Amino acid sequence: MPRIEVFSDFDGTISLEDTGCVLIDSGIGEKRRKEMDVQVLNHELTFLEAMGIWWGSLDLTFEEGLDLIRPVEIDPGFLNFYAHVQSHAIPFSIVSCGLDIIIESYMGWHLGQDEAAKLVILANYAKVVDRKWLVTYLDDSPHTHDKSVCILESRKRFKQEMLEQQKQTLLAGESKEAQAKEHVIVFCGDGISDLSAAREADVLFARKGRNLELYCRTHKIPFLPFETFDEVTAVIQGLQDASLTMAEISRRQRENCERE
Repeated sequence: MPRIEVFSDFDGTISLEDTGCVLIDSGIGEKRRKEMDVQVLNHELTFLEAMGIWWGSLDLTFEEGLDLIRPVEIDPGFLNFYAHVQSHAIPFSIVSCGLDIIIESYMGWHLGQDEAAKLVILANYAKVVDRKWLVTYLDDSPHTHDKSVCILESRKRFKQEMLEQQKQTLLAGESKEAQAKEHVIVFCGDGISDLSAAREADVLFARKGRNLELYCRTHKIPFLPFETFDEVTAVIQGLQDASLTMAEISRRQRENCERE
């Protein structure tokens, strides 16, 4: 059985709406935000500049912000997916360009506070002071968080672990070298900020009808479209019980990116 690790975007992937947009629209309004989206796409405004304006427009207490995002629904298959990866000790991380305090609260509502506290959440840091939302970005990449970094670090750790196992096998004088496991990294996303991670994943799930799917089709990046996390769970189960191989998954991903 391969070593499987799962990384997922949060906004629009685990949550069905972008919680950041919900908050920002309470500040500058949906119309202005969308106008700025176009400016960013046309390189008239950098994403970092836009983020500064967006978060700077908020005039909310933290509790008022939470009230705004409370109605946002979670993917209907996510809780079963999370139970599956937990029961099989599959590492799972949330990687986001959103805010850590929002993700932590949202996941606490759906998983319970104790379970949510165990999550690995890689996101921008935020605090609310006198109704102002102060954000510290995770890095200085164009989207404030290069999501490929955690995947590349995971690959490096896996290689080091395999080398150490082989070394221990030789030192023990065993006749056969330790066989390296297959390492499979799964990534789930929906938007353009997921591109750096998407290019590094072995299995890429792109939410149907969103920007990531469109980009993958346009630029021929292999992927699997998905509507709920039930589809993600099914692929992971297939890898675990050997009813699915990476060769078959790769074939399906290529077929999807080649469709018009």
